[in-house]
Amino acid sequence: MANLVARRNRAGEVSSYQVRWREGGVRASEQQTERFDNEDSAKVFRDAVDEAGQHWPPAG
Repeated sequence: MANLVARRNRAGEVSSYQVRWREGGVRASEQQTERFDNEDSAKVFRDAVDEAGQHWPPAG
């Protein structure tokens, strides 16, 4: 399952959101990440990664 992580700046404010997952959902796989400026976009992408079986979602 892909994770959504709020990234904070030095002042402690949320500055971006990062979606993290392991390619194919395999523990030994390399970690993949994608950064977003808003939480809604990050959630949509996280759900797309989950639907794609823990792979990069198809473009489009």
